[in-house]
Amino acid sequence: MLTGATSLDLVRDELFATIGDVEDVLQQFLEDRRNGSLLQRAIEGMQQVRGTLSLIELRGGSLLVAEMVALATDIPVHDGEGRNEPLTALCDSLFLLGRYLHLSRQQGTERPELLLPAINRLRALQAGQAPLPDSYFYQLPVDLPLTAAGSSTALGAKTFARLRQMYQVGLLGLLRDDSLATAAPLMQRALQRWETSLNQAGASLCQAASAALEGIEQTPLTLTTERKRLFARLDREVRRLGNAIDAPATASPLLPEFLYLVALSADTSSRCQSLRQALNLPAPGFTDAELEQGRQRLNGPGADVMRSVAEALHEEVTGIKDLLDLLARNAGDAEQSLESLKAGLERLWKTLSMLDLAEVSDGIRQAVSQLEGWQPGKTQVLEQVADAVLQAETAVNRLDNPSEAGLLGGQGGLPEPVELKEARIVLIEESQAGLALAKRAITAYTESSNDAMHLLNVPSTLDTVRGGLVFLGMSRAAKVIHLASRFIKESMLERQQVPQASQLEILADALTSIEFYLESAERSSVTTSDVLALAEDSLAELGYKISEV
Repeated sequence: MLTGATSLDLVRDELFATIGDVEDVLQQFLEDRRNGSLLQRAIEGMQQVRGTLSLIELRGGSLLVAEMVALATDIPVHDGEGRNEPLTALCDSLFLLGRYLHLSRQQGTERPELLLPAINRLRALQAGQAPLPDSYFYQLPVDLPLTAAGSSTALGAKTFARLRQMYQVGLLGLLRDDSLATAAPLMQRALQRWETSLNQAGASLCQAASAALEGIEQTPLTLTTERKRLFARLDREVRRLGNAIDAPATASPLLPEFLYLVALSADTSSRCQSLRQALNLPAPGFTDAELEQGRQRLNGPGADVMRSVAEALHEEVTGIKDLLDLLARNAGDAEQSLESLKAGLERLWKTLSMLDLAEVSDGIRQAVSQLEGWQPGKTQVLEQVADAVLQAETAVNRLDNPSEAGLLGGQGGLPEPVELKEARIVLIEESQAGLALAKRAITAYTESSNDAMHLLNVPSTLDTVRGGLVFLGMSRAAKVIHLASRFIKESMLERQQVPQASQLEILADALTSIEFYLESAERSSVTTSDVLALAEDSLAELGYKISEV
């Protein structure tokens, strides 16, 4: 038996007729809110649609209609007054269902993930219903293995609190829509430390979260509100797991969510690729970009509508080009052609503006203003108008091509003073390069059984970084770098003391914090005092207090 999208043709006529009947009955109920029999008829029609979709195993559509039935059932039969939001959601969902069925039939397969926003909107209007996660339709084994070894020794309370603060500072940047490149390093630093210091359940969760964060950054994946909330929930989950080091190692309920992001990520993310192989994660069958394009097609104007609009605009553009040709050749009545050209251009820019093609629309509007006072023989003005019309024609050609939708817009902005900006960028980049060099040297020192030769140039490198920070006016950060340089020079080189692994981790935390500070300070993002306090606390643990500088 055929099932899913391939069997839609078998039930299409009856299915769409029933959906149409439900829409009509709901519309009648909107006009006569106290007629409970109308609402009951609508519910019965929805149940019939749900039964048909369940029969052909169209999971997304079936679940959407099930939530519609549940929401409609919550509306009191003889009290439809004041229920505008649920009724609007039901009508919108019916319209969306029809679009979804058409799309599934065209593609020969269904993509239930496309309906999750609509399903969650219906659930939000019902008491006690939590939203379904992004991974709801992603099939994972029930008994997921825990891939990280973890630790049986709890982190010290002070270190655990510092790592949580580090994660929260990065998370704050993420939630505020600051640069992901700014927020991710601090979050990654905390996650990777937890991966080796929490119990197996917590370590596996942080391993998956770290890979997911790398995937979001490198693929890239869209950082939706739901995904931001997921990383916020992780902070609370880590706090719980950090206090339960001896608890049974059972997988966190957040783990499937992060693994879904790992599965969506591109192969450019090495951590995602390794985790996919270790867990043998099934491929989702689509990319994040394809999912976003599908949602845009589902919620945007239908293909038939856009095709009709494009055809009408093509006719308008063709007429405008003919008028430009007449004016350029001084053929016919120039005054009449000019008036017709202005009217055609005005219709064109208004239509393009309605289609949210602001940049192209502005170009046409400026072309209209250039025609004021035009005299025969002024070919330069006509050439400028023709350029604007050609850009509009290109935009019209792309209207019915969703894959090129992102190419229609444009960004503009006022340039900053070049010399000052370039000098600042160079100093920050050199400081970041110096910090990265110092961290690599410390890593080489650790991997070579504490060979101090790897550290010989680190103090001078950090002093150079410090000088750049002073020049940039970042005196507090410069003091942190000075203390880090002193620790390496005095303790590790002059006294030749071999630091404990925890001390090297703390030193790396301080340097990572300053890296983050440089990024966030340049972009005026999260409160920089928080991250500087982290760096200062780290060095204080090593015995070097900022008050001593």
